Amino acid sequence: MEEKNKGLNINIEHYTGEKPIEVVYRLGDAAQAQQPLATKAPEKISVSGTISTPYEWLSKRIDTVDQKRANVVVNREKMTIQLTVNEDDYYNKNTFTGMVEVSETFEKFGINDGEKGWIPAKLGQFLRLNRGLFEDKEKCMVLVSNLKNFNAKAKAEIEKQRDPSGSVADVYRCQVESNLPKSFTVNMAIFKGTAKQPIEIEFDHYLTNGEVFLQLVSPGANEVMESYRDKCIDEVLDKIKDIAPDIAILEV
Repeated sequence: MEEKNKGLNINIEHYTGEKPIEVVYRLGDAAQAQQPLATKAPEKISVSGTISTPYEWLSKRIDTVDQKRANVVVNREKMTIQLTVNEDDYYNKNTFTGMVEVSETFEKFGINDGEKGWIPAKLGQFLRLNRGLFEDKEKCMVLVSNLKNFNAKAKAEIEKQRDPSGSVADVYRCQVESNLPKSFTVNMAIFKGTAKQPIEIEFDHYLTNGEVFLQLVSPGANEVMESYRDKCIDEVLDKIKDIAPDIAILEV
């Protein structure tokens, strides 16, 4: 028996018709043999988190770590601790960084930030939007009003000044000292995850192209930051020393 169907040829010898014959006709290419997966280099791990991150990882992996090939780098100025394991192995070197981070609100204020200068009216608007941080809302609104009128009053004083040798900077300084309070207090958290606390903020000023900019200064906040930073870092370092005394700890 011979049957032809669209290019398919079937030859069956001695077929008597007693039993049906099933023919399976598969279209397409045969599946290719599966290729073995390519060998890849180990993936490096780099993790950043809270100040305790290096210790938390180390405490769960201490039995896998060669302490003589690991180090901890401490940068108190940047408020970071970085743990490196397999320090001499390009493919297996992993780093774990812990950071002490200031709160978003504290950062927006720009307290003790030498690069942050506020236009008085802009600062007034900012404080008005954040009046919830003030214990006395009325004092906040008086301060906001003084800030919004600051430039007008200062320029009026400059116009009245008759002495040609007088300094514009002196006029602005007088306005800062007379028109604004010596300091004001807000309640905010300095670091993420910490409780709010009263922060006393003072005004400083500088001139650029005849315009005055105010800077917010808080010696008290600076002291709290230094104390808290060192306390947090030292607590983590003590924990690392307890479980891994042979890891090199480097201060930079």
